Amino acid sequence: MHGGLRVITTICLNPALDRTVTVDSLVPGQVNRIRQSRTDVGGKGVNVAVVCRRLGLEAQVIGCAGVDGYAKLKAKAKAEDIGCDFHTVEGAIRLNTKVFPLDGSGVTELNEPGPTLSAEDLDVFFDLAIEKTRGSDYVVITGSLPPGCPVHTYRELIRALNVPCILDVGGEALRLGVEAKPFLIKPNHHELAATVGRELHTMADIRDAAQSFVDRGVRHVVVSLGKDGALYVGEEGCCFAPEIPVEVKSTVGAGDALVGGLLYGLVRHGSMREGFRAGAAAGTASVMTEGTQLIIPDDFRRLLPQVQLQEL
Repeated sequence: MHGGLRVITTICLNPALDRTVTVDSLVPGQVNRIRQSRTDVGGKGVNVAVVCRRLGLEAQVIGCAGVDGYAKLKAKAKAEDIGCDFHTVEGAIRLNTKVFPLDGSGVTELNEPGPTLSAEDLDVFFDLAIEKTRGSDYVVITGSLPPGCPVHTYRELIRALNVPCILDVGGEALRLGVEAKPFLIKPNHHELAATVGRELHTMADIRDAAQSFVDRGVRHVVVSLGKDGALYVGEEGCCFAPEIPVEVKSTVGAGDALVGGLLYGLVRHGSMREGFRAGAAAGTASVMTEGTQLIIPDDFRRLLPQVQLQEL
């Protein structure tokens, strides 16, 4: 670790090998010819840690991983200069395949479930997490729960850790996780709508839904809106970051880059608004790279001054 830098710990209970394939178009029921293919070590927690480190923060990733493929994960962490400490279990790290059609019809994702964790595995991991997050400034809890994990796992993890937690999940894990009052949640538009149980047609609808979590004790909410930008609601008010027009090469990992950029801005400036600005720039920088390469720091630095927050 590098003395003097702020420490970010990300939690990844279900890391993955991300295979991104490019096709002209994806036609179900027919042979689809692959134009390009690349495989990157991934998992949302890994991605966030990589972005944090590339932007100059000290970062480590912890979690559980199948023993088959763990060497690739460790090699990735070493190459990116991030700490890596996983409880290994029987089985293989899952393979996630992203099919990216050049006709703009949208990415299709095929995600494996990952190895099953036992109650004993979770107990071992909780002890590891409590130990490894001592001294961390923020903990990011993100990604899908592997088979064997109760849906309330993230809620109990937030309660067990004495560190501000950022929760970036959807579904029932988000609904239960907010009961532990995390420091920040980052749902996308669809995850937010599903969690509040109603459709969100306007920006006012999205703002009010986000505010409902602040009213329940979550300090900050960032809603990623895809090509429409992002929204912040929380202790520092409410503002919107519109999209910056760039050439989109891959949207995979953009949400993870947003979280990494947010942490960079928050740590460097001590302001959630500055964190939100940096997050918007990092998310945009991410879509400019192929596959799940995540972010090129020079792209981020060039985009950051272009993010103009709008008050709502």
